[in-house]
Amino acid sequence: MNVSPSFSPSIKLMKPYFLLSGFFYLLSMLWLFFINPHAELNNFEIVGWVHIYMLGFVMMAIFSAMAQLGPIVVETAHYNVNIFKYLWIFLVSGLSLMLVGFYISIEYLMYGGILVLIAMSIYALEFLLTLKSATRKTSITNAMKMSNFFLLLGILSGLVMACGFNGCIDLNPNIMLKAHTFGLVVGFVILLIMGISIILIPMFGFSKRISDNEFSNSFITLSIAVITMLISPLFLTPYLEKISYALTIIAIVLYFYQLYKMTSSRAKVIHDIWAKSIYVGFISFIVGFLLLISYLFLNDENILKLGMWILLVGFFGFLIIGNFYKIIPFLVWFHIYSPLIEEQAVPMLHELLPEKLTNLQWIYSTIGLVLSSTGIFLHDSTIFYGGIVLLLSGAILFVISINKILNLKS
Repeated sequence: MNVSPSFSPSIKLMKPYFLLSGFFYLLSMLWLFFINPHAELNNFEIVGWVHIYMLGFVMMAIFSAMAQLGPIVVETAHYNVNIFKYLWIFLVSGLSLMLVGFYISIEYLMYGGILVLIAMSIYALEFLLTLKSATRKTSITNAMKMSNFFLLLGILSGLVMACGFNGCIDLNPNIMLKAHTFGLVVGFVILLIMGISIILIPMFGFSKRISDNEFSNSFITLSIAVITMLISPLFLTPYLEKISYALTIIAIVLYFYQLYKMTSSRAKVIHDIWAKSIYVGFISFIVGFLLLISYLFLNDENILKLGMWILLVGFFGFLIIGNFYKIIPFLVWFHIYSPLIEEQAVPMLHELLPEKLTNLQWIYSTIGLVLSSTGIFLHDSTIFYGGIVLLLSGAILFVISINKILNLKS
């Protein structure tokens, strides 16, 4: 890779995104004490929590990670890195208004959705312009482009749903619910994770990278699945949804085969906090994926709820937290300590990570995930909230850990 240090935005510019992502992760765990975990999935209590977690924690993490990793992957500088000075303001303001809409007055949903759409549009447009000037064009850059298109389509469908809820247009918003969820969760987040993991796992896990042709198989299959789901509300037939699910299963199986090839080629195995988080994340992915497949045959909403919980908290949560423990120390070392190498002794990269705190966070969060999942499966609120206490404890340790790293000074 031909990578210049100027490709990476300053740690000062990206610091709010890392801290806000940690804050919303902590808030989402705390918020769970004030909602009914056994409510139906379309209940606004549950929907509101999902938006705190996905827009506040996951999207803020993606903004921060892609601002750093995107230009490195495509070997070019940002088209306009200054958008990150104010992007978080639109996202936080939009999310806040949406929460008012979910919990107080539904008319605010549309206003919040417009602000979120502005944030996502600015992010997607800047990223697509960055990709346009890239010298390195691969299946991974194509996956990045496609995921950004799915992001915009997913947000637009959400805004249309908000208009339907407010009566601005004559539309039953529930018709678009699956397309909206699928477009954002599968089309944007999972497709983006699939593409970036092809870079990060070999980089952090000391393994060989698969060829672009191999990744194209899962990328193209998943893209067709998402497109099929997005157009399904236009047709009064259940067959398109079934085709989309079948293609998604094929794409995920292909992707796991590619993961197996990479991990089995590891030159050395290090069970650090990143690796342990990745283990929990991908085990959660497998369990959640199997549960969601089971739901297609059993049509039991509790199985769907459990599968989504494990996917969101187990897969997305542990994957993001684990990679934060790699990305943030590197950025701090690169921007603060690397210029001082010839002037004074500087710490090693691993020394910037508060090892005891991060390991304790992993233990609490892992046990909390297992307990809370058991509580959902057994319909037992006591077990569920016992797990949430541990997840909240892990979230507090996570926020403390990244705050300590980000505030290190020479």
